[in-house]
Amino acid sequence: MVKNEYSINDIDQLVDRIICLCGSKPKDERLIIGIAGVPGSGKTTLSTKLSEQLNQQKYPTINLPQDGFHSYRSELISMPNSEEAVRRRGAPFTFNASKFLQLVKSLKSPQLRDRDLYAPSFDHSIKDPVENDIKISKDTDIIILEGNYLALKDEVWCELANYMDEIWFLETNFEVTRKRLIKRHLQAGIARTESEAIDRADNNDLVNGQYIIDNSICPDVTIITPV
Repeated sequence: MVKNEYSINDIDQLVDRIICLCGSKPKDERLIIGIAGVPGSGKTTLSTKLSEQLNQQKYPTINLPQDGFHSYRSELISMPNSEEAVRRRGAPFTFNASKFLQLVKSLKSPQLRDRDLYAPSFDHSIKDPVENDIKISKDTDIIILEGNYLALKDEVWCELANYMDEIWFLETNFEVTRKRLIKRHLQAGIARTESEAIDRADNNDLVNGQYIIDNSICPDVTIITPV
């Protein structure tokens, strides 16, 4: 596997890469691929396409988003910097990174390979996680993690790399992600007006995005999104 740079459109090649990696793993160990990138870079879209093709080819695969590990609003309010925590929700310090790490360790453990595991999802209508909402069947061979901070060098986050077989990073133009984020915030009801959506994109999401660019490890694979 010499090539480590792909286009976002190279789905077939990326699927082949995963299948090749899967073939080299012991039967009692799941393959875990982490897809990282700035907010709005297309992580969910890519991971969905990959898992659909892998499942079609009889490689049991599931997507596992980082979103379910947001801290609860009640937890943010109890933080010493509660006002900033609520305003900056989505920044690294507003996630339960330790809980996420513990689940990834469990998914990688051969001792737990013969049991179903469960992960939280995130409900945008209640703006909080929903515990045990995602079932990872014991028959699942491939886990595609996707989230902003999977490649982060920060404490706790950096330990994730020890349990992922490869880390992929989506390289996307900030202006492209900005437009996507504004549209997403309006459609999801995160922002009531376009000005609110713009403010959230510029003063939270893209701030987090620059932090990711400045503080992430070198990935195994870089995936380019054409402008």
